[in-house]
Order: sequence, then structure tokens, then C-alpha cells
Amino acid sequence: MKKILLATSILAATTGFAAAEVAVSGAARMGLVYDGNDTEFSSRIRVTFSMSGETDSGLSFGASIRADQAGTGNAGADGAGGAFGGDDMDAGTVYISGAFGKLTFGDNDSAANVLVGNVSGVGFTGLGDFNELGYLGQVDTSALYEYSTGALSFALSSSQLNTDDAVSVAVKYSTDAFSVALGYEDDAADSQISLGGSATFGAATVKAVVADVDSAADTAFALSVDYAMDATTVTAFYADHGAVDGFGLGASYDLGGGAALVGGVVDNGVDTVADLGVTMKF
Repeated sequence: MKKILLATSILAATTGFAAAEVAVSGAARMGLVYDGNDTEFSSRIRVTFSMSGETDSGLSFGASIRADQAGTGNAGADGAGGAFGGDDMDAGTVYISGAFGKLTFGDNDSAANVLVGNVSGVGFTGLGDFNELGYLGQVDTSALYEYSTGALSFALSSSQLNTDDAVSVAVKYSTDAFSVALGYEDDAADSQISLGGSATFGAATVKAVVADVDSAADTAFALSVDYAMDATTVTAFYADHGAVDGFGLGASYDLGGGAALVGGVVDNGVDTVADLGVTMKF
């Protein structure tokens, strides 16, 4: 994502101080969406502020937040920037990293979601994100720890300590040709085991995710294929959520400069929905 540097000054008085940076990036989209009954206009714009720096000893630190999240990024115990200052923050992240790994506080995905992830979706709006099987996740300010060594990556996450704890752990082995990941989540009400993998065969990339939720009678699974041809990528997916299954087909064409023409069709088991539009990255 192309970034525009806003400031690269401070900490110049002492040798060894690294310059702090504040950068802004953005994304936007516009197009048409068919919701199963009507066709409507659709558009959205988001601006993200990213801050980074480095200590004398070489530790990296930083934070990131979207402009539309600014209010909840400073939430306190009362949800409005109270005296406890961000203990129920549900937007933005703050991190510190080094040889020990990376520790992030804020609006994190669970460890399983970070390393196992989801198969590819279609459409410029996501069309309901039916390709995603879902994760238990966590609420309030959460902590996410990540560590990588060679082809192995580890992650551990926890929700706010004074709530009904939601914890997750995951491990992933990844090479240029394939990857496999295993994740576990547990909260006060449920638990889930997720297994994911991907493999690249020439121009085609195949992804698969299986999710076994303790409270669900059936195991959910999803499969996708992305096929790249020069500036065009064609994507197809199938997802079985247990009670309902569906599939999607879509394509994107890289227009250059951060813009792309994107469209898709999804049958979610209830309706057939579609969209077509232009996505933009700044």
C-alpha cells in the first residue's frame, strides 16, 4: 500500500536515536451491488494513520488506527475515554517488537484467525463474506503475541483479563509453495479448533480451512482457488457452514496505480447476490 510520509523529524539531539514516522494510507471503493432484490449504488472511503519508531536499544514500536475509529480508539471503562483510558478499546492497535517477537494491544484478531485465516472471497464489497467460517474472537482490549523463526510462526492471544477470558493459540508452517496452520480458541461459552492450508501450483493457489466448533453439530469447511493471468485474477470458493452452504465466483483486473476492477457473484444458500466496482488503494 502506497504511503505518504507526513513527518520524519524528532529525537535528533542524541546520537543513536532513530527518527519516528507518521504515515497515512487509504482505501476507497465505488460500484453497484445487487442484494437479491434490488441494485444499489455502493461507495466507501477509509483513511489509516500509522505511527512507528525505534528505541536506542533497537526495539520497534508503533500504532495504527482508521479515521472512522478515532472515538472508540480512545475508549475507557465507560466506553467514552474514561479514567481507565482504553481498557475496552475496540479500534486501533499499539505494538512493541524485537528479537522476542511482537506484542500488540488493542483491536486484535484471535491467534487462530491471524495464522489460520480464511479462504479467498469475491466481490469488491465481500458480498457478505460467506467465504469466512468465523472465529470465536475476543472482546475489549486484547493482547496478541507473535513470534516467527524460519518457516515456523507462533501466536497467542487473550481478551481483557477482567472479563470472561477468551484465549487462543496457533502455529503455522509456511514456505513459498505451501503452508499449513492449526489454531485453537476457547471462551466462556464455546471452543473451536481450526485447520488451514494453502498450496501454489504455477498460476493457481488453492486454500482450505476446516473449523470444528464444540457447540455445533457439524464441522464447517471452505475451499477456494485463485488463478492469476497477467493483470487478471479469477477466484472461486465453496463454503459449508454446517446449516447452509454456498459458493462464489469472481474476478479482479489490476488497472495499475492501486486501482482494480472487481466483481463477483455469491449464492449463499438463501439469495444470489452480486457486485461490480472499482477498488482503490492510496
